[in-house]
Amino acid sequence: MIDDRRFWLANNALVVLLHIAGIGLYVTEGLSNPLVQLWAIIVIIHILEIPIAFLALADRPVPWGLTVFATLIFGFTWWVPARRGLYHA
Repeated sequence: MIDDRRFWLANNALVVLLHIAGIGLYVTEGLSNPLVQLWAIIVIIHILEIPIAFLALADRPVPWGLTVFATLIFGFTWWVPARRGLYHA
């Protein structure tokens, strides 16, 4: 399962839905909503993952901009499969 590209793409789709829901709730209810607070924590975790993603992908020819952008959006559900060669990055 961990080497199945479809598994990681499904996880990435869920992450995109989470971001859409988080942004929508933030716009309508602000930071007082517990789900928005959870979403904000996840975004902070994604920011903190950027150095880990660079280390994990050091031996692969991935542009730094793609690494930063994809890690901010998807977190480990992007860089783990990219490190395993499941994504052609």
